[in-house]
Amino acid sequence: MTSELQRRLLEQREGRELERVLRAASEVVTARTLTFAEIPDDALDAVRGFWSMAAEPAATLNDEAASERLDAWAEELLAEHGYRTTAFLLTDLGLAPWIEFRLRPGWFTSIRRATEPSWVFLRSDLGAVAAISEQEYRFEFFVSHLPQTGAGRASRRSR
Repeated sequence: MTSELQRRLLEQREGRELERVLRAASEVVTARTLTFAEIPDDALDAVRGFWSMAAEPAATLNDEAASERLDAWAEELLAEHGYRTTAFLLTDLGLAPWIEFRLRPGWFTSIRRATEPSWVFLRSDLGAVAAISEQEYRFEFFVSHLPQTGAGRASRRSR
């Protein structure tokens, strides 16, 4: 009984947090979400690699940069890597691990307002995963382009 109660409480807490995120980024979020089972293993492996101490960022920005500069920097870098109309944002929520949002001018401001740093983005075609992380003295940008073959994109969990 205790575990059932704990599960319900967690679901309620996550539901409130999901509502808060959706409200805070309402101008860019869509109703679409993905589960971890729908994400290619290559993407999840790449994200784990981003957090390795040996990982070298593809780009950096001084953490004293104005918010507007951070927003423009993030949007420009992701556009350079094929992020065009929509993408998915990784959350800490089991109810909605990946939330889709529209990439329209100023979108990163909404994402930054709705969530805490660090941010992990999955391209809507599942062809790339990127992360922006606030580290000591700087923001770091990581990106990995994923295999485009059917077998390389499928998750082992869904086979």
